[in-house]
Amino acid sequence: MKRTIFWRLLAFLLCALCIYAAAVSVLQGMAPPFDILLPLAATFLACLPLAVLFSRKIAGAVADPIQRITNHLEMIQRGNYNLHIDYPYDDELSPIIGAINQLTQNISHTLEDLTYEKEKAEYILNNMDGGLVLVDAGRRILQHNSAIHKYFDIGDEIVGQAITSLTDNPDILRSVDKAVENQISSVFDVNLMDKSGTVVSVRAIPTQGAWTDSGRSASAILIFTDVTQMRQMERMRSEFVANVSHELKTPITSIKGFAELLDSGVVQDHALVESYLRRIREESERMTNLIEDILRLSSLESGQSQEQRPELVDLREMAEDILYSLTPQISKRNITAQAEGEGCCWAVPDDMRQLLKNIIENAVKYNTDGGSVSVVCDQGDETCSVTVSDTGIGIPMEHQPRIFERFYRVDKGRSKREGGTGLGLSIVKHVAAKYGGQITLTSRPDEGTVIQVRLPVGENPARCRNQEEPS
Repeated sequence: MKRTIFWRLLAFLLCALCIYAAAVSVLQGMAPPFDILLPLAATFLACLPLAVLFSRKIAGAVADPIQRITNHLEMIQRGNYNLHIDYPYDDELSPIIGAINQLTQNISHTLEDLTYEKEKAEYILNNMDGGLVLVDAGRRILQHNSAIHKYFDIGDEIVGQAITSLTDNPDILRSVDKAVENQISSVFDVNLMDKSGTVVSVRAIPTQGAWTDSGRSASAILIFTDVTQMRQMERMRSEFVANVSHELKTPITSIKGFAELLDSGVVQDHALVESYLRRIREESERMTNLIEDILRLSSLESGQSQEQRPELVDLREMAEDILYSLTPQISKRNITAQAEGEGCCWAVPDDMRQLLKNIIENAVKYNTDGGSVSVVCDQGDETCSVTVSDTGIGIPMEHQPRIFERFYRVDKGRSKREGGTGLGLSIVKHVAAKYGGQITLTSRPDEGTVIQVRLPVGENPARCRNQEEPS
């Protein structure tokens, strides 16, 4: 800018000298003092417009860059960081303008990074399955994610309100007080009665130096996680362990007692010895069956069953084979049993055998003397069904919803007399679920029970009795 002013002043002086010289040459020969004053006056009058013009040019050369800088800074103040000041690189203000342009660019990049990080944090928070709430020292809600609406019936505008606008649960409120006042974390479960008995794990965590956009300090974080299914699984696991311990304890105690009697030599009667040995054998078989069913059920529940290649299973043929294996029990109680119809599906044969065996065995065990068992297979285009009907003792209505639970028995005494493990129908349920099947139960006390299992045919939807497996 200094060079610009210098050259403009130099041009102005040269013009003034030229005008002065011209005036002198015109007025030569005049008597003094006119020979000096008149050229000076003429030069002044001629240079006055030029002086005004040059002063404006000089002022503009100084003020325009400064004005551009001022305007640019005002736009930066309003949040526009994408502007750039154009300037000549040989200007004295160029270092300042270049620094402002670089600063603007740096601010723009920093804001882009901050915006990205904020959007990423909001995306993570709003896609969390659990609810999250930030609370300040005054127990006011500073921020929350969208998942909190799954746990509490609240409006959208609760930011800035007291924590009691979220919940009045005393355990949650106490945990907030402990986190804010004593810097103590808490973890506990609460039952949300307004959410169909949902069990929620609440974690209250004190924070250190956390600040929000509003400048207020967040003193505690509340995290809500739905643990309903987890707690149900834990309860079922505990019940399962307790039931297994009880079921195993009974035969083991019986075997131990009879073995000690025989070992003591007190029992000398041969018939009694045979009776004790028979009981030991029966209890051993019962314990073996129980352990096998437990392992099979555990394998089905974990989805880690032994990998076997699915085959084309003829369900009627398999049902006939199972009925044949039960001939001693059927004949002893004079039960009429038959299998009819056609049905097949692609499945692991052992899975289908366990499914049919447990249903048919129950139909025989809990039947009446002289009763009947019917197994009807039906083949559809995409599904097949097996319906097992009996004329047995039936199942009371209040027990039917739980009949497929592990170790659930309607008549515990009779079940144990018949050698049942209490896991048969639970295995049926898990096998059907493995293949995407459905089970329906119809039963009336003293009239009988009907259990139908409908399964997808699988790879071959055609009628498949006596059909060869495709290569």
